[in-house]
Amino acid sequence: MEGHGFIAMIYQLSEDYFVRALRESDLDGPYLSWFEDQDVCRFSSHGKFFKNRDFFKDYLSYQNGEDQVAWAICHNVDGHIGNMSLQRISFVNRNADFGVIIGDKRHWRKGVALQAGKQMLYHGFFKLNLKRIYCQTPASNSAMHTLAKKLGFIEEGCRRSYFYLDGEWVDMIEYGILRNEFNSFPLTT
Repeated sequence: MEGHGFIAMIYQLSEDYFVRALRESDLDGPYLSWFEDQDVCRFSSHGKFFKNRDFFKDYLSYQNGEDQVAWAICHNVDGHIGNMSLQRISFVNRNADFGVIIGDKRHWRKGVALQAGKQMLYHGFFKLNLKRIYCQTPASNSAMHTLAKKLGFIEEGCRRSYFYLDGEWVDMIEYGILRNEFNSFPLTT
């Protein structure tokens, strides 16, 4: 967090986009409003129960722990536009849960989640020495299915009637990627 002597880590994704650690000052921008936007949170639990600034301040302090890596996805002009994370990191089992949210809708369908996702997987496999990274998403979330497949994730299973979305029960599709499967994957877009 800012002012605590942390060394800034920035990965440049392209001429226009980069990722960095989340900062407390991100709470002063549009960050909190993303979790009130039902389009942005349609396929996650974020939009079900509204959260206040203190919740997100606690989340930011928690993300500095050793069981989670959370990054701000940023645009050179528009600033902080989304988040990406590895959560529930298990250094015993060497795995983690991958997550992403692009809160600024102006940056949807521009490939930024793919660019940031490749960098996050690289970080997980080659900086954190993970063996497996997994994710899950409702069957109706076509954007996340496309992203997972482009990142090299393999569909591993289905949990039936797992999510209650828009008045109906929806299956959850599970994906996973192993380090050796990512090795042959190019880091560039």
